[in-house]
Amino acid sequence: MLVGGNLGVLVEIHQDSINGTVGQSVLLPVSYRFDGAPGFPVSILWTFSNSPDTLITCTVLNCSLGAGGAPSGCSAKCFSHSTYRGRAELFPQNGSLLLRDLQLSDSGVYSVAFRLSSQAWHVALAVHEQPFTPAHAAEADTAEQVHLRYCAIGICSSVSLLLLFLLSCCIRHRGAAQRKKRRIIKQQQVSSVEESPTESTVVRDVATIYARIGDSFEQPQPRPTPEVVYTSITSPGPPGLDTGPYHLLA
Repeated sequence: MLVGGNLGVLVEIHQDSINGTVGQSVLLPVSYRFDGAPGFPVSILWTFSNSPDTLITCTVLNCSLGAGGAPSGCSAKCFSHSTYRGRAELFPQNGSLLLRDLQLSDSGVYSVAFRLSSQAWHVALAVHEQPFTPAHAAEADTAEQVHLRYCAIGICSSVSLLLLFLLSCCIRHRGAAQRKKRRIIKQQQVSSVEESPTESTVVRDVATIYARIGDSFEQPQPRPTPEVVYTSITSPGPPGLDTGPYHLLA
């Protein structure tokens, strides 16, 4: 549809009804050309029927004109409303509007106009929910499986690290116990070596004492041999008795 204006601008709306999908992007296609000498600057603005504010505006400062007055290589300054900042983009060489990251609230009628002209052109946009297909279900399952796989890997890694830590603790504890045991054995050996001479000396002394005591009990001293001592005793006796000498054995 071509429409002429007082400024010599002919506008064409390629589609007056467009469908979009939530989360996707959509282009509201428009084109314009000059019917005669262009009068720069030219202002292009888009509005949304559900909002009183201007969605985006663009001031075309200069363009190169091709065959039939179609602009190309335009220099322009564009400004979008804060609600659509980062989501709306206007192409100054044709006036089309690109909407990104569509939402259900974006459904409605959009209008494009050239300032200083009383006429506007409209495009209806219908935004739908993203259809749920078996392919999407498979992708969701795959994503869930990947998530579960990563969780399982993380859990296994944690358990492995814990087991390694416990094993290293056991090895260190066992090594410390063995070193302590060897140290005790060495101390006992040293104590045995130090006590052996004393014990042997004591045993030897005790044996010597017992030997001496045994010798004194088993080998009694010989008694002296009795000696015969003769002496004469003269005793006055009654008459008639023998007065010879008597021998006393001592």
